[in-house]
Amino acid sequence: MRVVLLCSEDFSLGITSLSAYLKSKGYEVKVIFDPKQFEKSYSQNEFLSNFFNRRDLILRQIEEYKPGIVGFSVFTSNYQWALGMARAIKRITKIPVIFGGVHATLVPEIVITEDAVDMVCVGEGEEPLTELLQCLKLGKMDYSIKNIWFKKDGEIIKNEIRPLIHDIDVLPFPDRDALYAQLPRSYSKYPIVLTSYGCPYRCTYCANNAISTIYKGKGKYLRRRSPGHVIAELKDIKSRYKPKYIIFMDDLFTFDKEWFKEFAPMYAIEIGLPYSCLSHTKFLDNEVCELLKQSGCNLVLLGLQSGSEHIRREVLKRPETNDEYRKATRRLKKLGIKFSLDNILNIPFDTENTIKESLEFYNELRPDIIHSFDLIYFPKTEMINQGIKAGMLEAQAADFINIGLFKGYMNLQFSSLGNFRKYALLFTSLPLFPPSIVKKIINSPKWMNFLERLPMIFVLIAKFIINVRVGTGFIFFTVLRNEWFYLRNTVYQKWILRQGLDKSLN
Repeated sequence: MRVVLLCSEDFSLGITSLSAYLKSKGYEVKVIFDPKQFEKSYSQNEFLSNFFNRRDLILRQIEEYKPGIVGFSVFTSNYQWALGMARAIKRITKIPVIFGGVHATLVPEIVITEDAVDMVCVGEGEEPLTELLQCLKLGKMDYSIKNIWFKKDGEIIKNEIRPLIHDIDVLPFPDRDALYAQLPRSYSKYPIVLTSYGCPYRCTYCANNAISTIYKGKGKYLRRRSPGHVIAELKDIKSRYKPKYIIFMDDLFTFDKEWFKEFAPMYAIEIGLPYSCLSHTKFLDNEVCELLKQSGCNLVLLGLQSGSEHIRREVLKRPETNDEYRKATRRLKKLGIKFSLDNILNIPFDTENTIKESLEFYNELRPDIIHSFDLIYFPKTEMINQGIKAGMLEAQAADFINIGLFKGYMNLQFSSLGNFRKYALLFTSLPLFPPSIVKKIINSPKWMNFLERLPMIFVLIAKFIINVRVGTGFIFFTVLRNEWFYLRNTVYQKWILRQGLDKSLN
C-alpha cells in the first residue's frame, strides 16, 4: 500500500512524524512539498503565484506513484491551498483523500462537507491512519475507526476520538529525509525539534485551548519525550545533517525543571550546539536560567504579547505579572542570554493607552528582539468572541475563519492597516534606540505621526538590523536563498514536464 502525504510552505514535523510511523508499519510513503511561492504572508503576488504554481508537477507525481490514499496536513493558513489541490486530484483520479492536522481537528464538521474530502482525521493520526490503511489494503472498510470521520451512502459517520498516546517515546524519529530532499540546505542546517506535545496554558488566541478541550478525558494533553530519547534524535541529526544551530519548537521548553535538569548537561556534553527555545516567566527561575546558559542556549523567546497586565489577564487569559517578567529577564541578562518578546497588534479592547503601556514596559525590559504580529484568529478559539464584542470582527467572522479565509471578516478600521500601523515599526525597532530616545518618541504625537507615514519596508529593515546584531541574521539570508532555490527548482521541473522527461520528477 502506497501513501502520498502533502504539505506546504514550510517544514512539517507532523508530516515527517506520520511518514516515519507509517514506514515503520511497512507502508510505502511519498511526501510531496509545495513551497506556495508568492502566496506566503510576507510575499504575495497573484500573477507570480500563478506562474510558479506547482500543481501540475504535484499531480504528475501522484499519477505516477499510484498511491492508495492521499493525505493532507492542514493548518488554517493553508486550508484553501489544500482544498484546491484536493479538487485537482479528484478531477484526474478516484484516489481517496483524507484531511488531518490542526484545522481539520478544530472544524471537522466543516471540512468533511467538502466534495473533494472523503475522510477527516481528528487529532493524532498515527494509529487511526494505520488502521485505515489496513482496511484499504484488505479491501474491506471499517467505518468505526476512532478519530476518523467518514462519508457513507450520503451520511457522515462521526467516530469518537481515541485516548492520546501517553508514551511518545514509542514513536519513531521524524522522517526528515522525506522533506529535506525537497528543501534547501538551510532546513537541515537549522533543524527544528520537538521534545514535548501540548502546552500547560490555555490562551484565548491559541489552538491549544480548543484542541485540549477536544481531548478532555482522553489522557494527559501535555506530554514529553524522555531526555535520552531526545538526545538520541539530536545525535542522529548531528551525524547525518551537520547542523549549526538547533531550534526547539516546544510551546514551553522549560516547563518541567526536573526533566531539564537531566537534559541540559546531556545536551551540553553530547550535542554542544547553540540553540533557541520558547519559555515563560513562571518557568525561568535562577536554576533554570543557569541550566540554559550552561547548555548553550543563546536566545529565549518569550510570548508576552502585551505589556498591559489588564489586556493579558482579561483578554488573552495569561496569568503572569509584569514583575515576573522583570525578574526573569534580569536573570537572563545577568547570564548573557539574549531574549525576544512577542507582541500582538490588534488585540480586542487594546487602546492607544494600553499600547503605550506596552511600549513603556518593553522599553524598561529592553529585549534583544521584539517580534510584532497582527492577531490571527483560529477556529473555535475564544478570541473570536472577544473580537466580535470589541467590534473588530464582523458577526459572521467565524464562518470565514472556519474555511481559512482571512480577508473579508475583519473591520479594517481597527486593523494595523489603520490605527495601529504606526506601532509595528516602533515595536520592532525599539531595541535599536536608547531608552531615553524611545521614551521621547512614545510621548511625541509628532514622532508617532511620522512613523505612521513611513513605508512598511522600514519594518523589515529594522528586523534585519536587529537580527544581525543578535546573531540570528541567518534567518533573513536563509529566506532569500530558500526562495531562490524554489524558483530555480520549479522552473527546472516545469521544463522537464514540458519535455516529457517524467522520470526526472521523481
